[in-house]
Amino acid sequence: MKRDDRHPYLAMGVTAFFVVAASLCLFFALFHFREVARFLQTLGAILRPIFMGAVLAFLLLPVHRNIFKLLLSMTSDKRKEDPRNIAFLNFVAVLFSLLLAFLLIYLLLAMVLPQVYDSVVGLVQAISKYIEVVQGWLQTFLEDDPDIQAAVMPIFDSSTASLEQWLDSSLLPKLESFSTIFEWMRRDILPNLTGVMAGVSGMVIGLLVLVKDLLIAVIVSAYLLIRKDILAAQSKKILYSAFRTDIADLIVGEVRNAYRIMSGFINGKLLDSLIIGIICFVCCNIFRFPYAALIATIIGVTNIIPFFGPCIGALPCGLLIFLVSPIQCLYFAAFILALQQFDGNILGPKILGDSTGLASFWVLFAIILFGGLFGFAGMVLGVPVFAMIYSMISRVVAHGLRRRGLSDATKDYMGKTGPMA
Repeated sequence: MKRDDRHPYLAMGVTAFFVVAASLCLFFALFHFREVARFLQTLGAILRPIFMGAVLAFLLLPVHRNIFKLLLSMTSDKRKEDPRNIAFLNFVAVLFSLLLAFLLIYLLLAMVLPQVYDSVVGLVQAISKYIEVVQGWLQTFLEDDPDIQAAVMPIFDSSTASLEQWLDSSLLPKLESFSTIFEWMRRDILPNLTGVMAGVSGMVIGLLVLVKDLLIAVIVSAYLLIRKDILAAQSKKILYSAFRTDIADLIVGEVRNAYRIMSGFINGKLLDSLIIGIICFVCCNIFRFPYAALIATIIGVTNIIPFFGPCIGALPCGLLIFLVSPIQCLYFAAFILALQQFDGNILGPKILGDSTGLASFWVLFAIILFGGLFGFAGMVLGVPVFAMIYSMISRVVAHGLRRRGLSDATKDYMGKTGPMA
């Protein structure tokens, strides 16, 4: 038998082998789901620094590109001809990108943490006043029913008395300053850790592992930023070697579109939330709302979540202000409504533009679905991920319709009940 005659049989044999192997893998995954899930969790824990580094590199990529372009514009054409100079400029751009990220994080923490600390201390100190307010509300609410009041109020009074005693004698003296906190931990906490040493050692080990993962993630992000062009070229080589040219072109185009959606949404949403947090902090100080730094931090962080973020952040902040002054809570609600209208109609579209291309219903659907599956991370990343899936499905549907000679415009199908041919 000639070699050309053996080729179809070889292809069928290889296909049959992969079909049988895939069937066995599927059977094993279905009937040994716990072992597979445990293996995936172990693999995810091992590769967690790589994932963290990839996310950091993804966030720093626009900054790196702008710095690299600036360095190239400052370099003479003669020096650009040497690849070693280009590589050195790329390394300098990566270094400056990381330094800028660390500087930004340090400035944010230096500005926010002391203010949040003062707000938390003030909140703890005002708990006794809040207890009196709640007690007055209960007495007013239950004054028409003396039996329930006689049963509820003693329990409430004893509970609040114990809480106030613990706050006044134990917690508040320890929160006066950072030095007293450290002295409290050294004198009272550390000598009494013998009974819980196992749990503390586990926490310490977990903290050390997290620090190790963060250091590795920084190194990984630097490597990815330096070698991003080489990695992209290698990925394209694999694609074009495994698929036809038109299919590989389609995959490359979809990957670029997915990166455009994801990067545009995440970077824009982070900038938008930072601006909203700063505006909220300034306005809370102008209107003399209590706990301005704490409220601005909550509003800025929860604003990252699309659609539900403003409501999630406004509820606990409104409750804190309501305990201080109900009338200020009404002013705060009006302020938050105006702030979110400004964000949703002016600032958000100006920064984000149409980065996702999703209708409001699909935004709501993506947040509910991915938030239920993956929690807070799913609520944040669900919209861009679903936007990528939606875009790919739309392109595939449009390609199939054009192959059949049909229109890919949605308006052409509205009200149609008969055949399209």
